[in-house]
Amino acid sequence: MTVTDAETRCIERDGSGMEWLDISSLMTLGTSELGVGELLKTESMTLYMALTSMEVMEPRLDMGMLTEEDKHEIAKWDVNRVLSLREVLWITQKLFYCEITWHSSASLLQTLYMCNYFTVQEIPDSVGSGRGAENPGRDLVLFPMIFALGACCLQVWKEYLKENIYAEEDVHFGSQPVEFFNQFSHSQVIEMMGTARGYLQEISTADNVDVREQEAAGVLLEYLEMRVLWLKTLTFLSVDCMIDDPSALDQGTKCLQELRARHSAFQNNPISDDLAVMVAGCFDPKCMRKYPSMAPVKPRPLLTHVQSHQAFDSLLNDLSLVHPLLQAESVESLINFFTCFANQQPMPFVRSLMASIFLTNNLVLLRYSPLSFIKRAIREISGPYVWDVLEYMEREPARLATGNTRVSQILVQDPLAAVSRIDGFCQEAARNLMDWFRIMCQNAPRQRRICLKYLTSWDVLQGEAEELDSWLYVISSSADNRASEMEAVNPAFNPFWFSSWAYHMKLMMMENALQIGVRLDLYLDYELPMIYGYGAQILQSHFDHLRRMETMLAGKTGQNKQLVREQSRRVEHKWWVGQYVDESTCLRHLSRWLVYVEAQCHLATALWLVSHACERLRLVRAPWARRLQGLSGDALDTCRQQETNDNQAVRYALRFRTFSRLNSPTPLTFGGWMTTVGQLDESSASELFAHASRTLGKARMVLDDGCNMLGNMDDGWRSKMQELRYVAVANSVALAKLQNLSDVVQNQALQVSGSLALAHRQILLGAAQPNAGEGSQSTSASEKETGGCGSAMTAAAQPSFASASVSKSKAKREKKKRRAAKQGQEQGALSKASEWLMATDNLGVSVVWSCCDASPQASNWHQFSFVIADKPASSS
Repeated sequence: MTVTDAETRCIERDGSGMEWLDISSLMTLGTSELGVGELLKTESMTLYMALTSMEVMEPRLDMGMLTEEDKHEIAKWDVNRVLSLREVLWITQKLFYCEITWHSSASLLQTLYMCNYFTVQEIPDSVGSGRGAENPGRDLVLFPMIFALGACCLQVWKEYLKENIYAEEDVHFGSQPVEFFNQFSHSQVIEMMGTARGYLQEISTADNVDVREQEAAGVLLEYLEMRVLWLKTLTFLSVDCMIDDPSALDQGTKCLQELRARHSAFQNNPISDDLAVMVAGCFDPKCMRKYPSMAPVKPRPLLTHVQSHQAFDSLLNDLSLVHPLLQAESVESLINFFTCFANQQPMPFVRSLMASIFLTNNLVLLRYSPLSFIKRAIREISGPYVWDVLEYMEREPARLATGNTRVSQILVQDPLAAVSRIDGFCQEAARNLMDWFRIMCQNAPRQRRICLKYLTSWDVLQGEAEELDSWLYVISSSADNRASEMEAVNPAFNPFWFSSWAYHMKLMMMENALQIGVRLDLYLDYELPMIYGYGAQILQSHFDHLRRMETMLAGKTGQNKQLVREQSRRVEHKWWVGQYVDESTCLRHLSRWLVYVEAQCHLATALWLVSHACERLRLVRAPWARRLQGLSGDALDTCRQQETNDNQAVRYALRFRTFSRLNSPTPLTFGGWMTTVGQLDESSASELFAHASRTLGKARMVLDDGCNMLGNMDDGWRSKMQELRYVAVANSVALAKLQNLSDVVQNQALQVSGSLALAHRQILLGAAQPNAGEGSQSTSASEKETGGCGSAMTAAAQPSFASASVSKSKAKREKKKRRAAKQGQEQGALSKASEWLMATDNLGVSVVWSCCDASPQASNWHQFSFVIADKPASSS
C-alpha cells in the first residue's frame, strides 16, 4: 500500500512546524483486507515486544473473545420476544441475584449489566401504559420492574459517590450507572408499578389462565411489593430526604419494617424450582466487551438463591440500625453503638450510609455541631466540674473580681483566655473524634490500619490536653493557696480532666486494633502469648486509669454545687448534647467501663497463660515445635535462628512498633517482656492451666456482679457483657475437660517448669548438630578450661625432670576425670531432655485456636479447644 497524492495533500502543520498526515482511511482499508489470524505490523515489531507490552494473566485481555458457543447463545436473544410470566419470573429472580451480588462489593458489569434489557436503545411506548396487549409480560411487568431496580441502584450509587468507602475494597467505582437507570422519575416508576400490580392481580384471579402462570403471577406480585417497599425505604432513609423532611425517618422505618415482614414471609414459603422458565440469551456473561474501560479485574460469581435472600435479610437488619442511631441520647451510647456496628461487618452501602448520617454538612447526626458534640463527650467521662466553672465565668464575669464567697475556691485570672483555649482544644479533639466514628464505618482491615495510624495524633492530642489541664489547675486555684507547677503536673493533685478523656480514647483504640487483628486471624499461634500478654498490660493500664478517674470524680462531687444554676433557672436545651450532665451520670458511665475493661483484662490474662503453656508443651506451630529428632541441615539452622533473642526481638518490634512510639502507656520493651515471661517459666504447665481457670472464673464473677450492680443497662452494654461471659465460660469448659483427663494431667510434660523445658529444648537443639568436628571443638574447649593450669605450674618452679613428668601425668588424669564428668552430665541432661520430648509427644493432645463465632462482639476473642488424639495400637 502506498500513500496517494490526494492523501499527500492532506498533510497539516501545527504551530511547532511538525507535519501530520491523516492515515485513517489507509488504516481502515488495510484492516478491512485482513483475515482471521493476520496481523498488520512493521518488520521491527516482534512477538516478544507484543507480549511484553501487555500484562500477563490480565482478565480484561479476554473480555472481547467470544467462542462459537457464546455467539450461538447471544443469537437466541430477541428483545421483541413475547414473554410468559414464568419467563418474567426467571429474569426477575436473576436480576435480584445480580443486585444483591452488586451490594456485596461486585461490579455492575459483573451483575446487572449482564441483562441485555439494560442495553435496549428504544423503550416501547406500550411500557407501563396498559396498552401492552401484544407483549404484556415484557411491557407491563418486566420493564417496570427493571426501571424500579434501576431507581434503587441509583439511590445506592448516590450514596457511594460520597466516598465514605474505598474503591476496590468495598465497591468497584469503574463501572457507573448508564442512562437507563435515570429515564423515569420515582413517581413515574411507582405509577408503572401500580399498573403492573393491577395486571398481575387480574391474572392471578382469572379463570381462563394456566395454573402455573397464576402461580408465577403470585410470586411476581410479591417481588413487586418488595421492590416498591425497597425503593421507598432507600428514598426515605437517604440523608438528603431526612434533612429536608423531618418525618422521613419514621416513614422509612415503617417501610423497612413492612419490607422485613414481607421478605420473612416470602422466605418461609419457598417456590418450586421448575416454576421459573429460563430465557435463552437474556444474560450475557461476557458483556464486559461492550464496556472495555470499565471492566473489573477480579472475577465475581453471582450469589445463589439462598445466599441472595440471606444477604438481603442481613442488609435489611443492618438498615434497621439507622433509627436507633438517630435516637441515641449520649456520646457513650454512640461509641458503644459504632463499636458493635463495626464488629458486625455490614455491607458497603450500610457502612457508607452510617458515615453520612453521622457527619454531613458539618453536622453530627444531621443536627448537632461538632463543637457541642465533643464538649458533651468530654463531660460524660471527665465530669461536669470544669464545665460548671467555665459556665459560671461566662454567666457572671463581674463577680470574679469581688471575692464573692460563691467563688472562694476559684480565681480565674483571664476567663476569656480560658474559654478560648478550651474551645481551641475542643476543635482539635472534635476532628479526631469525628475521624474515629468514620473509621468504624470502614471494613475491618482498614479499621485496623487507620486506628494504628491515628494513634500518633491521639498521643499528640493527649499531650496538648495535659498542658491545658496544668494551665487550668494553676489559674483556677484559690488566691490564698496558689498552686505550684509541681502540683499542676502531679496526678495526685490535678484531676487532668481533658487529658484523662483523651487517654481513655487512645487506650480504647489500642485495644480495638489488637482485637481486630484477632478477628482477622493476623497472628500466628506462637505469637498469641505475646499478643495477649501485651493486651493484658494495655487493659490493666486502662482499668487503673478509669479507677483513678472514678476516684477523682467522686472526690469532686458536690464541690461546685454553688456554681451550678438551680434546676428551675437552668436553660433546657432542645437537643441532648446541650443538656446538663451531673456527677451520677458520669459515675454510671465509668462504672460500666470499669466492669467491661476489668473483665477483658482477666480474659486476656487467662488466654495469655493458656497460650504460653501450650507453647511450652509444643502444642502450637512455633518454630521449635517441629520434630526435633528429624531436624538437620537448613531446617536445624532455621530453628536455631528462630530460637535467638535477636530474632524474637525483631518479631516483637514489628508487632508493636506503633505502640512503642507512644508516650503513654509506658511501652513494654522486649527486655521487659522477657522478664515477665521468665516469671511465668517458674511455673509448670499444669499450674498455668489452673491459674488460667481461676482467672476465667474472676472474669465471670466480675461480669455477673457488674450486671447485677448496674441494673437495667441499655445501649447494648448488657449484650456486650453477656458475649464476653460466653467466651469466658466456653474457655473454662475447655480447661475443665483437659483437667479431667488423668492421662494428660499426670504426664511429665505438664509438671516440668517452663525454664527447665527451655533448657531441654536448647540441649536437644545442640545435640542435633552434625558429629563432624565435635571432638576437636570439645577438646579445644577443655584445653581452654584447663590448659592455663599447666603453664602456670611450669612457670612456678621446676624441681626435677622426674617430678615434672609426674605432675604432667597427674594433670592428664585430672583432665580425663573432668572430661568424663562433663560428658556424663551432658548425657544425663540429654537423657532427661529426651524424656521430656517423649512426654510431650505422648501427650496425645492438640489445641485449636479459633475466633468465637457466637456473636460479632465475641469474635474479637479466641476460643480454644483441646482435641484428644487417638493413640495408635501397640505392635509386638
